[in-house]
Amino acid sequence: MNRSTRNSFVFILAGLLVAFAAACAKPYSVKVLYTLPEAPQQLQGQKIGLQVEDRRADKSVFSEKARSEFDLWNGNFTLATNEGEASSQTYDLQDLVATALKERLKAMQVEVVEDGAEALPVMRVAIEQFKIDLEGRTWYAGFAYRARLSKDSSKIARESVNGKAERAKIMGRGGGEKLIGELLTDGLNKLNVSKLFENAGLTQ
Repeated sequence: MNRSTRNSFVFILAGLLVAFAAACAKPYSVKVLYTLPEAPQQLQGQKIGLQVEDRRADKSVFSEKARSEFDLWNGNFTLATNEGEASSQTYDLQDLVATALKERLKAMQVEVVEDGAEALPVMRVAIEQFKIDLEGRTWYAGFAYRARLSKDSSKIARESVNGKAERAKIMGRGGGEKLIGELLTDGLNKLNVSKLFENAGLTQ
């Protein structure tokens, strides 16, 4: 086999391997790690309902540049916390935020009641931004939402939260996945839950 034939063979083989790898690739969910805050203040005995709404004007999670790094993303997330095992259950963004927030409330000994919430105080969270961007070799992300807590319309506690995260890009999507976990962690842990309960008149 002469050099020209050998080079052509190697080129064709490489092309076949790339095509095979692409054919075998499957859509995936993005893995998110939520890190609960250390030594959270306890609100033992509190029960609330929880409602999370996605009010983003732009529903896309990734910018056009960032999306190219997650081209086979199926639109869902899986969630793990630093205090529990990862679950195979998948969530859209709204349910991801709700599930992670439930974990934080649980750590504070606040029970989130699914049924009969109309008789309880309700925490309502409106997601206004959750965006991942890629500029050069750096990931950037922003997470903004509004939270309010009330038992009735007479006393409503409110807080607006903005979270940010930044991470250098590494090969593969791993850096982007870590960034999303850091963004979720930063945003949810900034919420002053104890102050919300106090301002809503739910603590002594």
